[in-house]
This record gives sequence, structure tokens and C-alpha cells, in this order.
Amino acid sequence: MDKFAVIMAGGSGTRLWPLSREVKPKQFININDGNCMLIQTIQRICEIVPADKCFIVTNKELLDITWNTVKDIIPYSNLLLEPEKKNTAACIAFATLLLKERFGEGIVCFIPADGYVKEHKPYKEAIELAFTVAEKNDDLVIIGIAPAYPATGYGYIQIDNENEAEKVLTVLRFIEKPDLETAKKLISTGEYLWNSGILAGSMDSIIRSLTEYLPEHYIKIYEAIKHVNEENGNTYIEKAYNEIQNISFDTGILEKCNNVYVVKGLFDWDDIGCIDALSKTMASDADGNAIKGEYLGVDTFNSVIVGEDKLIVTMSVDNLIVVSTKDVILVCPRNKAQDIKKVVEKLRGNGYKSLL
Repeated sequence: MDKFAVIMAGGSGTRLWPLSREVKPKQFININDGNCMLIQTIQRICEIVPADKCFIVTNKELLDITWNTVKDIIPYSNLLLEPEKKNTAACIAFATLLLKERFGEGIVCFIPADGYVKEHKPYKEAIELAFTVAEKNDDLVIIGIAPAYPATGYGYIQIDNENEAEKVLTVLRFIEKPDLETAKKLISTGEYLWNSGILAGSMDSIIRSLTEYLPEHYIKIYEAIKHVNEENGNTYIEKAYNEIQNISFDTGILEKCNNVYVVKGLFDWDDIGCIDALSKTMASDADGNAIKGEYLGVDTFNSVIVGEDKLIVTMSVDNLIVVSTKDVILVCPRNKAQDIKKVVEKLRGNGYKSLL
């Protein structure tokens, strides 16, 4: 069967504010002083799947910035526009049913646009193996990563590790974003992997899981897609999205499935979900400070410094995040990086919507 890749690029990245904004969310942030995360994700997957079979799902509000970013690589017809953000279950259902309508059958790999990967070769091997397992077993396959530290911002997968040397294992259960103490316990057992959010499956196996566990998603989106080529086809998609539940594919489907396979990804990976995670892509000085932009520090240690337009100077600080953009300065403890979305919520409620 033909192989397809779908890059999920509709997120807002509130925990990366003020670098990530509603009009330019995190997938458009340049890392390693190079291309943005979306382009890097496309370049990696195009080593496996040709560009004409790579698709991008994003919010209709991000059409212009997405097209201007990818137009030299991805055909315009491969941009799939959601009418609103309705979580990954809607995204995966919408894309799968559209591809089913266009191509009839195939194996699809869904990939978040904001994953950071250093080693391309083992990444490519894991994706290719996920494709193979998905086609051979006609079941859903996810890619898990051996935890490097007790992360609280990631989901975890418990695996049956009786055959620990195997690269393909079965999933026992999912745990979503544990607190720090729980995360420490999980990784100490050796039974858990980080959930990378990368999912592979045949179009039919994904549709089968939708009909069983989220039938409303399947019925409403399937009925809407029948009208997608009509003059007012978008109104049917909008209506379907308005009526379906806001739920992740993990919660709505994977956690309920009896047989989900996991491929162990043997590559360095991070979901750039917060500024502290972003620091792993930045240069560091001798004092453990991750730095991007113009910076001068005195007695400053283990901090994340990001400047876009001016010199940042710090003195006698430790474990801080300092971000300076053209219109905002953010300062917070490094261990509170996951809570920056609370700031975004407060800004929204206090008349600062223009800064979001």
C-alpha cells in the first residue's frame, strides 16, 4: 500500500509564549539558528515519504503563514484546513477521511510538527518500522521514546517489556502528564516510554477505531466530507466540528484499544512544549546557561536566555527563564516553564489579547 505522512501543525504553543503567538505559533519558531520546526519535520519525513504524499493539517487561520513557509516543498492541495481547533481526534479523523476519499487506501503516519530530533537515521528507521508493523498487523502503532529525565509535560506509555530487546512491543496503558514524583517513579521501573505523539495505521484501521470508540467523530466528519467539493462545502465541515467533542486521539481511542503496538524510537527526541525544552536546541555557556541572542551575564547559572532585539544582562541569578521580544519581557523560574500558559490565560482576561 502507498504510504502517506500527515503533519499536525495546528497547535498554539501557549507554553512557549511570548516566542509563540496565535498568529505565529511554535511550529514556526526557528531552532538551532536554522529552519523552523515545521520545515525540519517536513525535511525529516520527506526522506521516507515523497513530498506529494506529505500533508499538513492546520487551522484555517494559519493558512497564509503555513503556505508561505512550506510552498517550496509541499503542494498547495496538500494543506488540509480545519475550521477550528478541536484536538487530535478531530484532526486525525478529518485527515484520514479526506485521504480515504482521495486515495481509497494506504498507510498513514501522523507526526506532530513540533518534535525536535537530532539523529535522522534512527528516526527514519523507527518511522519505516511503524509503517511496516501497521501494514502487516492492520493495527495502530505509536512510537515511544526511552525517557531521558522525569518530564511532567509528556504522556507516558507502559510497555510489556518481557522482551525488552525487541523494537516492537505492545502497550499496556497510557499515563497523561504525571506530576514530578510520579514521573520519577515511572522511569525508575524501566517499563515506560515517552509518548512521541507519532501514530501510524492503515486508513481502514484508523477509521475502524473511530467507528468503535468515537462514532460521532466518524459519522459527522464522514457526512461533511461528502460535500467537501461543493461550493459551500466548508460549511458542512464547520458544522461537524462545532458538534463533535473536543478530545485527544489518545484519550478517545488509544487508551481504550486492546491491541496497540509501540515501536521503540532509538533517537534523541523532545516535544518542544515549553521554553525549558526549547533550551535543549540552544547553545550553552560554561555556566550552564542556554543562550539565544545578545547576552552578557555575571554570576548567572543554569538559566535560559532568549533575546530577539536587545542585549539581555543578568547578575547573580540561577535557574531563571528570561525572554525579551519586541513587545514583551518574560522572567520566571525555570522549573515553572510548564505554567507559562497560566500567564497567557491571565493576559487574555486582562485586555492584552493583542500580545497573544
